[in-house]
Amino acid sequence: MDPEHASVNGRKKSQRPQRTHREVADELRARIRSGALRPGQRMPTQAQLAAEFGVERPVVRRALRILRSEELITNVARGAPATVAAGPGIAAGPAAPPQPTTVALAPRIATAFAAEHVEIDAVCLTLISLNLALGEPLRQIHAGRLKPAKVDVRVLLPGRNIDLAFPAPVGGRDGAEDPVHERWLAMRNAQGQVLRHNLLALRATHGIDVRVSFRALPFTPPVKLYLLNG
Repeated sequence: MDPEHASVNGRKKSQRPQRTHREVADELRARIRSGALRPGQRMPTQAQLAAEFGVERPVVRRALRILRSEELITNVARGAPATVAAGPGIAAGPAAPPQPTTVALAPRIATAFAAEHVEIDAVCLTLISLNLALGEPLRQIHAGRLKPAKVDVRVLLPGRNIDLAFPAPVGGRDGAEDPVHERWLAMRNAQGQVLRHNLLALRATHGIDVRVSFRALPFTPPVKLYLLNG
């Protein structure tokens, strides 16, 4: 054995750089998209995938979590191989038809939480969609399947005293009272408290470094914007 390529325990080291979990996910995704792995078919075991790609099992598990968040595979568990989902292949990218935020955002948030340092920058009206999308990765963290080292969430929301373009009363505003504005403000504040509480709880329960910040916008955002790990 060439001592230059031997590890301390006598096993040969790979001369190629080890693949990342995203590269493994990309290869498996391509096999599913091409039909090499068919709907309903059992995936190779995690041990087989680790051997094939020359990586450790945690790398394989993170790759499988990405595919599960994209709804390409199901039944991901340590003791049994995953299964290719019955209907994979939903179009993505610029050519894809638009989806509701609550549908499109959730798998992307779940994928973002596979990183060591999770960063979410959001421009929202109420935070409802973001809170819904955070449900699955938070559940995975509490189940011990995900553990990012750091989570930074930065949110821009309309300021409390601005005249919102929407929601607004159909008949226009009349006088100082504006029940529509007050209802929006109560919803914004409640959702912000839920977001802060759920994320900061990870610091106490799992030792994750979490930072959540809110800033006020002087206008009504015409669209929701999310930048993940950017």
